[in-house]
Amino acid sequence: MATGAAASGYEFDGVGARSVARGGAVIADSPDWTAIYWNPANLAGAPRQASLELRGGGMTSKDGNSFNIPGVGNPFSKKTNSTNFIFGAAGAVVPLKDGSALGFGMYTPIMQGARFKNNAVPPVALFNSLDYRSQVVLAVGNVSYSRKLSDSLSAGAGADVLYVDLNTEAVSDFAVNPVNFAAPDVQTVKLKGSGSGLEGVAGLKYDYSETLSFGAVFRTGSGFRINGDATGRSQLFPDENTKFHTLLKHPPTSGIGAAWQAKRNLKLTCDFAQAWWKGFNNGTTYDTPGNMLVNSGNTLDWKNSYKFRAGALWAYNGNTDLMLGYAFDTPAIDKDSVDFSTAIDVPMHRFSTAVTKKWSAVEATLGALYGGGKRKAGGVDYSLSGWYLMSELGYRF
Repeated sequence: MATGAAASGYEFDGVGARSVARGGAVIADSPDWTAIYWNPANLAGAPRQASLELRGGGMTSKDGNSFNIPGVGNPFSKKTNSTNFIFGAAGAVVPLKDGSALGFGMYTPIMQGARFKNNAVPPVALFNSLDYRSQVVLAVGNVSYSRKLSDSLSAGAGADVLYVDLNTEAVSDFAVNPVNFAAPDVQTVKLKGSGSGLEGVAGLKYDYSETLSFGAVFRTGSGFRINGDATGRSQLFPDENTKFHTLLKHPPTSGIGAAWQAKRNLKLTCDFAQAWWKGFNNGTTYDTPGNMLVNSGNTLDWKNSYKFRAGALWAYNGNTDLMLGYAFDTPAIDKDSVDFSTAIDVPMHRFSTAVTKKWSAVEATLGALYGGGKRKAGGVDYSLSGWYLMSELGYRF
């Protein structure tokens, strides 16, 4: 059974409400702790500050074929799936001597669950119903260092520690048992696992003039194993208990960006980024395979995806900033794998906005983002839409 129906989309919007509100177009202009994600070179020259960010919202995906079961087809009628999510970030930047700075923080690109529950459409030769649940948490911790190499050039580098926790449960009510095809059965399969890995990130920032800056960033990505325990329960077969592992590819990413101070109180930015998803694998291996816990090979043929971002920052006055942003990214999942059993992945348009108020050493940001897109693959219509509210509280010390 599928192990990844999170329907979350695969392009994280980034860290920091102020940055996300500008469409994430801040590779050349993220002068705060969030530079540990966008471009560590921007830490040099940033003020001493600590911040906390929270965001939460909902997402709805639509699959014209419903949940696909390999070898069975599409025995279910439910074509819409909704999920809620909440995640956050926190970090700080500490200026050092000689134009250098240290930044650190934690963020959660994914912290959500998904559920698919539906009865099969009669007449069905195999299924009566399916109740599938999953919860996935991806947490990242970072430490980065940046230094001004000259009046116009800064460089930065850092290390990410990644941790993934995965829980899935699938309860399948079979009208005809898929092993002996002779009797009905109810099977429950549970997987609980976790894993961790390391990746590096490096960036450059070049101030071409007082009004124009350029930035570049590269993240190495990380490949590591998720290890855990798997159980299978059946009315007809002995219980199955074993260890399992699956490989996770956290993709390398690269990006370039520019920032232009168009007016004294108006800054415009744009970025172009790529996520190197090609080679993603969803194969699962059990130490002791059985009737319910069956090894699966990689069935995915993901593509590298591209993202364009644009943003604007308007300093309305000394205490208030207004931000607008837009981002577009291309799908990564191949046309033969996009559905509820992996994820709905479509060309996404995202629109974002926020306002920041400042009081002495404190600043607070409140914003929102909406995204949506459609795709037709293999004659099937897919769509994905979602929204969230975001807030950030920063303190200069």
